[in-house]
Amino acid sequence: MNQRIIVTTTNFIQGMEIEKYFDLISTNVVLGTNVFSDIGASFSDFFGGSSDIYQNKLERIYKVALDKLRQKAKNLNANGIIGVNIDFDEVSGGGKSMFMISITGMAVRLKSLEKSNQSDEGKKTSVTPEDLENVISRLTIISKTKNKIPLQDDDWEFLIENALEEILPDLLDDYLLAFKDSAYTGSDIQKRLRKFFPLYLKQLEFETVSKILYGNIHINTLIINTLIKESESFNPQLTLSYIKSNDIHIGIATTEAHKRFYSIEDLNFMNSIIEYLKEIPKTGKVEIVKGILVSKEKYICEKNHSNDIDLEFCSNCGKNIQGLAKNEINIINDFRLRIQALTILLN
Repeated sequence: MNQRIIVTTTNFIQGMEIEKYFDLISTNVVLGTNVFSDIGASFSDFFGGSSDIYQNKLERIYKVALDKLRQKAKNLNANGIIGVNIDFDEVSGGGKSMFMISITGMAVRLKSLEKSNQSDEGKKTSVTPEDLENVISRLTIISKTKNKIPLQDDDWEFLIENALEEILPDLLDDYLLAFKDSAYTGSDIQKRLRKFFPLYLKQLEFETVSKILYGNIHINTLIINTLIKESESFNPQLTLSYIKSNDIHIGIATTEAHKRFYSIEDLNFMNSIIEYLKEIPKTGKVEIVKGILVSKEKYICEKNHSNDIDLEFCSNCGKNIQGLAKNEINIINDFRLRIQALTILLN
């Protein structure tokens, strides 16, 4: 079950102790373009109460912005946001007008939140029509997913805003099936999946997403690795385990992706990955090959191709003496550079 994130404009919460301050977090949401000229109203209409359309749009982007802020707090393992500040701005230029909401706050860890949650259970004695419609939409989407009915744009937009975690396994199965034969989009279903599914993944808990993606990486390595990159779900601990116990090439490919937030623990695992890669056994060899007149040293790759000794990569299969391709060496070098940068930032 998703953990509740308490949001407040104050710098404290009555009856709760702040155990840890994580970081200042912020989010911005923009409302369309040409919204003013399209409906023919001025900026003041937003505050005059004369337009239900404007009011509904404002309420929607306010909710989206708060949800995004809560998700950032979850990614930091926080369970509260204090000192929240909300700003509304009009952004105009080039004949276009946009409406933007910006929300900032301090992500914190609150003590005894679960007890507070339990004490709040059962107190709700009434619901709003909006709450009712929200639950109806959730149930409808869950039913569609279970019955393999393709989701439409409105369904995906609701998913992105509300992050239904329980249907992730079914949606991932649908995604892998849709791109089983090719990574390219053709049908409307494939186009919707490519457009919305990575955005949906980014709204879910990092641990949940990374575990299910890594757990399915053997089914379609290219597709899953792409999703890991797009959802910033690189998990150093899982990558290290995969490199040690499964396929080193798949593990190396995952290091191209980023993690949403890096910690000292992540850095330690990343260093362990590099140390392990230094010690991987050689799959090729150097041996003396006898010729008619002289004997020469040759590099023999893992596929038994014979190469001149000065070649680092096999001229036939492109692998070096450790069985790695040139692009994999480049990936590892970039990974080392990222580790150096993180060491500066985290120490």
